[in-house]
Amino acid sequence: MWNPADNLKWQKDAECAKPANKKYVDWFFSKKPEEKYAAKNLCYSCPVRSECLQWSLENKQIWGVWGGKDEVEIRRTLSVSYKGEEARRRRYPNCPYCNARPFQLETRIENVPGGGRWKTAKVVVCSECNFSWRSRTSVNAIEAYKQMRSDRIARRERDKTKRRRTRKKAT
Repeated sequence: MWNPADNLKWQKDAECAKPANKKYVDWFFSKKPEEKYAAKNLCYSCPVRSECLQWSLENKQIWGVWGGKDEVEIRRTLSVSYKGEEARRRRYPNCPYCNARPFQLETRIENVPGGGRWKTAKVVVCSECNFSWRSRTSVNAIEAYKQMRSDRIARRERDKTKRRRTRKKAT
């Protein structure tokens, strides 16, 4: 059975786990902007940044700095409120790893082997960097973005056709 907690082997290779960086561990949950900024910078030199970020997204770690992203960025990616509840936001999520725009994110449903009650999982995959994470709320936000975009394109086409007809009648 798939259990994200079982796959934490990457943590031993993390920059924040090195003895030399133990003094900075509190910065990952600090309210001070300069400490958060320093924690995020430490993440960008980390060899397991993508695993950390993926784990935080899949486990809804909406507090602290994970994989170079703070709680605001993680909540935006997950489309959740500070309480962890699904929330429609004005800004749609970008790829948290490479900042690719929402139209570059694909959604899919994957089978979860031995998933028990949950036989499938909704997954977002970035077409730019191939970073992926399991999140129903992120998939819902990406699909809402794509629907909004296709509605906008259809509306433009209708307006364009309407203008053409109006011009033809005028001549």
